[in-house]
Amino acid sequence: MAGIFAQRGEVDRALDLYQQSLEIYEQINDVRGKAATLASMAYWAGEAGDKIRQLDLNLQAAQMLGQMRAYGDLVTVLGNLGGTAETKAQAYLAQALWLCLRIQSPLVNAIALVKTLYERVPQGDELEALLAAMALYFCAQRGQGHPQLAQLQERSWEMLSGAAGAQGVATQEAFDAWFAQQRLNDSAFVLSQLSHRLEGLIGEGWVFDPSLLKG
Repeated sequence: MAGIFAQRGEVDRALDLYQQSLEIYEQINDVRGKAATLASMAYWAGEAGDKIRQLDLNLQAAQMLGQMRAYGDLVTVLGNLGGTAETKAQAYLAQALWLCLRIQSPLVNAIALVKTLYERVPQGDELEALLAAMALYFCAQRGQGHPQLAQLQERSWEMLSGAAGAQGVATQEAFDAWFAQQRLNDSAFVLSQLSHRLEGLIGEGWVFDPSLLKG
């Protein structure tokens, strides 16, 4: 019912119903249902212009999903945080991508997250190239038979070309040399370096316990 009212533009009424739902989930100790409801409430709070409430609700949802180890849903909520938070956006996006390196997140979603963080990185930063290489790695490892594979590969190569151009690489010959020098064809190196850089962006801002997925 809340979803129907929200789609009809009656957001306040929808949020009231979501709140009732939330209370029921709390009574029956359904943590997954509570987290999903919080995420829905966050979205509609944002649509109503209440950005502070949207951030708070999404953070609550992310923390619950992390405690449940529901990492697929957590990636989605972290992506939402990264797209809407005025501060710490890079830290939330970095956590989403850190998880994508360790779980089988849907390819389209993973590439979209890469693109979002890529666009927030200062031009010329080596992280740009690592993110683009990560996108290409995802396409190679997870894209077999995907109906949008060609489009996603093209998007990934565009990011890599942009990263090269920002570092002054202007010709195909120079690009080939740069690509080899940066070891972007070495997936193990790229993933190790990228994981390190993502952890640097996150700092102390983890919303879940990363030690459960390390090693």
